Amino acid sequence: MGIIDRILGRNTEERVIGGGWAYDWFKDGTNKAAGVAINQDNATAIGSVYAAIKLYADTVASLPWGAYVRDSGTRRPVQRPRWMDQPMPNNPNFTGFDMRHRIVTSLLLDGNAFLFTIRDNVGNVLEIRVLDPRKVEVTQLPDGSPIYKITTREGTSTHGADDIVHITLFSYGESLRGLSPVEHHRTTLGLASATQLYAAKFYEQGAAPSGIIRVPGELTQDQAQSLRASFGRSHEGIDRMHRVAVLSGGADFSSMSAKISDMQLVETMAWGTEAVARIYGVPLHLLQYPGGNSSYASLEVVSAEWLRLGLGPMIARIEAGLQRLIVGNTTFVKFNADALLRPMTKERYDSYAVAVNNGWLSINEIRQLEDRAPIGEAGDVYRQPLNIGTAGQEPQP
Repeated sequence: MGIIDRILGRNTEERVIGGGWAYDWFKDGTNKAAGVAINQDNATAIGSVYAAIKLYADTVASLPWGAYVRDSGTRRPVQRPRWMDQPMPNNPNFTGFDMRHRIVTSLLLDGNAFLFTIRDNVGNVLEIRVLDPRKVEVTQLPDGSPIYKITTREGTSTHGADDIVHITLFSYGESLRGLSPVEHHRTTLGLASATQLYAAKFYEQGAAPSGIIRVPGELTQDQAQSLRASFGRSHEGIDRMHRVAVLSGGADFSSMSAKISDMQLVETMAWGTEAVARIYGVPLHLLQYPGGNSSYASLEVVSAEWLRLGLGPMIARIEAGLQRLIVGNTTFVKFNADALLRPMTKERYDSYAVAVNNGWLSINEIRQLEDRAPIGEAGDVYRQPLNIGTAGQEPQP
């Protein structure tokens, strides 16, 4: 309780609204789905989960971004804050790419991203640290102000919204934390993980020949174990499968192995990839799924939809969260997602030609988009078709 609150007699007792109940439930790892305990540490061991998260994180982190100011409806760039390129000045290896990458991975694993900021006396950001979401507890004061309790090896500290930027992926109602995709879909991810582990064990221990060895007469326990171990050393494992078995002494082997196709294991593994694609909103072909959206036309349309419906909202959430770190009411942070829409040189140049000939882009503006130097004042001229005049002016002869 601050001195002003004590003087005025204010009650600043903290209350938790939808705080970290999900984290408290799953953090011990005892709750299992399909026999596998799924948490944020091992969820990325599922190949499709790792691919989906890496796709989002790499794409967002590699996008060009900058600081802009809106002046009379026109957007123009301003000097970039230092934290955009060097979030931690004392650690030059931690770049702006790493910061953006960790923000996205935190969102897709925990559903929350927490940025701890250090400012100077006038409010400029000097340093940004991406926190482990699992070490942050969110509470709320009666006036609605959030309180963030951070637990580290050095101890526990409490901070307000001035020090913490909190970005959520999916939240509802009065919950202060975003919903974790890993915790909420632990049954689906547990089945995918269990199928992956079962397939590995199938090839590790289930390679033919396998079954029952029948021996006439009685064997002691030591003799039976020795026979089984000897047979296993010769025929178990993927590098010893399909070896010819030689038995003597009247022994007989009955195969009881099941084919992987009979267990529909491949179909179950494919279902796991499709389920992960639905959870994270990623097209199947971007997860290297065979046969998903196979035609070229469908690939182009689905990729564009992912940029608009999947990646676009993710970028908008991060931009809105980082908005607070830019000084000024009309300044803002913006990612240049157009860089993803210009992979083909011919299509890009054709769109530039349309823009120049219709007069809504100048040559210098196009050269700036291509990271080329301007050509002088002649490049700032806006063209227009000769058969179209300007509204309110007499047509030229």
